[in-house]
Amino acid sequence: MTQTTETAGIVRGLFAGSFAEELLEPYPKMREDEKENLELLLDSVRKFAEKEIDSQAIDEGGKIPESVKDGLAELGVMGVTIPEEHGGFGWSATAYCRMMEEISLYDASVATHIGGHLSLGSKGIVLYGTEEQKKRFLPKIATGEWICAYALTEPSSGSDAQALKSRAVFDPARNVWVLNGNKIWCTNGGYAHVIQTFARTPMPDGREKITAFLVTRDLPGFTSGKPEYKMGIKGSNTVELSFVDVPVPAENLVGEPGRGFKIAVEILNTGRLSLAAGCVGGIKVAIRKALEHGETRQQFGKPIIEFEMLKEKFAEMAVDAFALESMVYLAAGLHDRKLDASIEAAICKIFGTEALWRATNHAVQVAGGTGFMREYPYERAVRDARVNMIFEGTNEILRVLIALTGMQKRGEYLKTVGEALKSPLSHTSVLSEYAAGRLRRAVKPERLHFVHEALRDQAALLEAQTADFAGQVEAVIRRERSHLVEREYLQRRLADAAIDLYAMLATLSRVTSSIKERGEAEAADEIRMARVFCDAAWRRVRRNVRAVESNHDEDLDAIVAGLRERKGYTSTLG
Repeated sequence: MTQTTETAGIVRGLFAGSFAEELLEPYPKMREDEKENLELLLDSVRKFAEKEIDSQAIDEGGKIPESVKDGLAELGVMGVTIPEEHGGFGWSATAYCRMMEEISLYDASVATHIGGHLSLGSKGIVLYGTEEQKKRFLPKIATGEWICAYALTEPSSGSDAQALKSRAVFDPARNVWVLNGNKIWCTNGGYAHVIQTFARTPMPDGREKITAFLVTRDLPGFTSGKPEYKMGIKGSNTVELSFVDVPVPAENLVGEPGRGFKIAVEILNTGRLSLAAGCVGGIKVAIRKALEHGETRQQFGKPIIEFEMLKEKFAEMAVDAFALESMVYLAAGLHDRKLDASIEAAICKIFGTEALWRATNHAVQVAGGTGFMREYPYERAVRDARVNMIFEGTNEILRVLIALTGMQKRGEYLKTVGEALKSPLSHTSVLSEYAAGRLRRAVKPERLHFVHEALRDQAALLEAQTADFAGQVEAVIRRERSHLVEREYLQRRLADAAIDLYAMLATLSRVTSSIKERGEAEAADEIRMARVFCDAAWRRVRRNVRAVESNHDEDLDAIVAGLRERKGYTSTLG
């Protein structure tokens, strides 16, 4: 259907019980010319990685060899998202995600090094930089001569970026911003030449707002600390940064003063998608390694992969990989069409990082005692995967973002309906639209017309659950009103339901396009995985939607209050 402002976008539409079929059919495909260029680079990356990237050595040594960083730069990897006019490849989000997926097959630290440079550090210049800034910085960034970093997090502010304390004051006599503050956990910070940095600046009205700057390593007063010793991704460079009266040239200001928070958020929005793509690669590695062990390890006279409890783990990993792949490249397609895919990217990041965590854990379990030993890759995969649920916005914060952003337009629309009820004769169109929508969801949920008949049962489940979900969203908005921001139990349930609904849509879109292109018989494996995934996902949606009304939220609050009062868990046993 054609969407109104209230329901624009795939996930925003779901919150209103609507399907953006024009965004789902056909499933997006990469341009043929770009696909050819991508395959050429990926072939070179594979040959290089198999010869030069030793993941175990990187983990044990705690750093990426210069030969690896230089080699990737020579291949052009460090400039794939930089516009062609500034020396890069100018790749789409789809092509970039595909490359990050491939890099993640070989080493998570190397993928983090690239992501810190392209997804985060250079993105502000590409999106918001002046032409002068682009000409000055991007050519050397594209070649990898200048590595980039992103500095937002501070000791006193993590997920609450608005609480950062770094401060910059303009000195008109020198035409510089004098920057003071500290940043922590900065990827590539120990060797980056260009650091996208955020600090508070005084505004004309007396308030202070966040502003974005480009700090270069050669500026006096800038220092970086020693590399942090981390649980995983040990080869990536993570350091604390210090700014003591750093004179940042006025021409290094990115965007307008006071607009830094918007810039920081937009950069993170684009970075989450490539992180999710990297998780696709990580799951593929976990499956491959577990398969190698499962086929060769004999117990009770047969390979352990023939036992059903282990089959179940392999099937779950494969279905998760398929669903995530479908989600990522649908969202990337939206991004490439210049559409807002921020909620979809957050959903992909949550689903992908948690699916990778499950997959690496399954791989360890399949490997048994071998999986626990340092000389094998399984335990390293677990350690490397864990940080992804914290990276680029914790999964808890992103669930808040999904729920509140998804409900925002719906809430504004319901407010308009409420105003219309006060003078119904002059607002008949608004009230008619609202009444028709409620009646449609109650009597006959909106139908997905594009889905192939082979997946009609799964589409019907999705249609019914989307209607129930939208009805519950409306009920929550009306009931909670001004308290909604504080109700994180509800936010989590609605966000998780939205994640599964989007994942179902993505898989149905992908498989329907595949059936149309290759035929039902050739797409049999994809149909099978879509059915398995959707049948499990709708049950999760149903459970989350029902839990909005029937739950143990008060009990949870009381349990935590008891823990705080007693400073921990105290047994009642004698």
